[in-house]
Amino acid sequence: MKIRIATLSLTILCLALTANSSTTLFTSGSINGNLNAFFVDGPNSGPFQQWISDGFVDTTSGTANQVSIGLWTLGGAPTTVSYEIGSTSFGGPGLAAGTSLSNVFLFTNSFGYSIYQTTFNITPTPLTALTPYYLSIGNVNDAGGTQEDAWDVNESPLASCYFMNPSGSGGCPTTESQAFTISGGGGTTPEPSSILLFGSGILGLAGVLRRKLTR
Repeated sequence: MKIRIATLSLTILCLALTANSSTTLFTSGSINGNLNAFFVDGPNSGPFQQWISDGFVDTTSGTANQVSIGLWTLGGAPTTVSYEIGSTSFGGPGLAAGTSLSNVFLFTNSFGYSIYQTTFNITPTPLTALTPYYLSIGNVNDAGGTQEDAWDVNESPLASCYFMNPSGSGGCPTTESQAFTISGGGGTTPEPSSILLFGSGILGLAGVLRRKLTR
C-alpha cells in the first residue's frame, strides 16, 4: 500500500511539473458586447471585406501562443478566424488561420447579435515587453456562413484601432480598441519520449522503495 501511494504521488508530481502553464502577455480588457463592433469578414471575401488591426504595447515578455477575442455574430458560433501579429498595422507576416477554435457563448445583445468569447491557438510568436505590436483579425465566419461577424469594441484606451477594406484604410471612427487577450509563455507539452523517461524513472524509484520496504 505504501509503494502504491508513493508511486501515485510521484505521478501527480510529474504531471504537475510537465503541465502547460500560461500567462497573460497583454489584455485590452473584458468583452463589452453592447456598445459597438467592427466587421472582420475580409480581406479575402465577405460582404464588407474588412479587417481590423489593433496596436498595443506588450506588458510582459514571452512567447504568445493563444489569442482570445470578443465577437458579434448573426449565424451562430464562429468557425474561422485569421490573425497576424506584426510591428505595424496590417504589416505582419500575413494572415494565418487560428487553430483549435473554442467558443463561449455569453449573451444575445439588443441588436440581435450573439456575443462570443472566441479563443484560438496561434503559431508561437516571441513578444518583448514595452514593444509596440499590432494584432490583426480577419476572415471571420460563423456556423451559418453569414460572414457578418464583428470584433467587439470595449472602449479600452490600451490599444488603438485601424481598419482596411476596399474603400480605403486608416484609423477607426473611434479611438477605442477591440476586446482581446494574448496569452503564452510557461512550460511546454512533453514529447512522448519524455513521458516514457518520466515513466521509467517512476518505475525505477518504485523498485528501490519496494526493496527497502521488504528488507
